[in-house]
Amino acid sequence: MESKNMSHIDLLRELLTEVDELPLLDNNALDLLRRRTNLLIEKIFGSSSQYRAQQNNISFRSWAVPTSKGAARSIWMRGVGQLRNLIGTMIEDIELSTSGLQGVKERPNTDVSDKVFVVHGHDQEMKQSAARALEQLGLKPIILHEKPDKGRTIIEKFSDYADVGFAVVLLSPDDLGYQKSVSYDKAKFRARQNVILELGFFLGKLGRDRVIALHREDECFEMPSDYDGVIYTPFDGNGAWKLKLVQELRAAGYGVDANALID
Repeated sequence: MESKNMSHIDLLRELLTEVDELPLLDNNALDLLRRRTNLLIEKIFGSSSQYRAQQNNISFRSWAVPTSKGAARSIWMRGVGQLRNLIGTMIEDIELSTSGLQGVKERPNTDVSDKVFVVHGHDQEMKQSAARALEQLGLKPIILHEKPDKGRTIIEKFSDYADVGFAVVLLSPDDLGYQKSVSYDKAKFRARQNVILELGFFLGKLGRDRVIALHREDECFEMPSDYDGVIYTPFDGNGAWKLKLVQELRAAGYGVDANALID
């Protein structure tokens, strides 16, 4: 069984190489690639797999007429990125269903708290999606502004609810910032200051292995650079971040099941 799964992973990794080598705006090459992708999905996961529908929903071109060359290239590259993320999710799915999931079942950890703090900015979609994923996994998302104040200051309230076993930090492009030595047109999007502060707090309190940082993909988004060893996971539309979340939770001792995330 292991050798079979490994061969599936090898096939998907070869497919990733084909995605990387896809000629720009070559519709014939794209058609062959999508046919091969669907064939592999059917072979590995079955014809009714959600991955097939997700792959078919990835757009590489705009149906609006006319489309500028720059816009067409941007849409194409976004489609390439989404397809790469989807294939990466399939690889992680196979890996989690073999060694990862079995390993944790053999050695469950019952000492971890089921409360997970969700650090967020102004992106409501990210907040709600992360909270729902945690609930599906049987965990209790802690969203500070949803908790009663009880006459406490913000820092007192934060401290009271920070007694958790894991933190999900959502980095969204909410603010603009730039060095004072450069002009305003060099400004980049940044996460809110409270998000960065709370990221540092939980890294110190829980350790890097109990914190996952999810970020919106935006070429103009400036990521924090002074947290050595922190892995920033893209919050992608195909849901690859959910499997990464499961992977990190399981590594931290949580007995969560990735199948619970399937709607």
